[in-house]
Amino acid sequence: MDLVLRIVVVLLSLVLLWSGLKHLEFSPLARTLLSIVELAVFVIAVSTLGWVAGALVVIGVSTAAVMVWSVKLAMGAESKLVYAGIQIDESKETMKALEHRLGGREAMRAMGPLERSELIRLLAERTRKVKEIEEMAVPIAMLKSIYSADLAWLVESFDRLLRLAHEPASKAGDLADTLHNTTCGSPSTFREIVDGFITVYDGLEDLAAA
Repeated sequence: MDLVLRIVVVLLSLVLLWSGLKHLEFSPLARTLLSIVELAVFVIAVSTLGWVAGALVVIGVSTAAVMVWSVKLAMGAESKLVYAGIQIDESKETMKALEHRLGGREAMRAMGPLERSELIRLLAERTRKVKEIEEMAVPIAMLKSIYSADLAWLVESFDRLLRLAHEPASKAGDLADTLHNTTCGSPSTFREIVDGFITVYDGLEDLAAA
């Protein structure tokens, strides 16, 4: 009975950790101390099972958690791709192939499958076709990586700039270079530069329409 109780304590600790309901915190001081105490209790619980048995329990639960998490991520990515396909009238297979191609690009490897699928979904919502998404995704991903920009805002702003400038998606790389070079030579932030470009192009559109 005592052995069963110790196993249950270890299992509950692992479930709480892997589920995200409980996680180690290192700030502020009180939470740091509490996390250390919880970690110590967990180590003691594992050691009372015997290091071999305890390690087997930890490895078993952790392996199962990784498998469940991987399935969850795959399902989340697929649902985004299905939604994107519906927006532009493409099959799930076509969208999955697109995500796979983008995943092979060096600049896209900083993004996981879920974030790549989200990028595809955001561009599809703006009625960008498969070829356009493929042309725009890498420049957007590079800007996001460099400036840690919010993806939804970046996609909306980047797409809007291309449309205001009456440029095709194939010019996405040039636009990204312009934004980056302007930011590097300016005291303004990347977001301020992007918003400034949008304001200028909006003004030009108003003048053309007048």
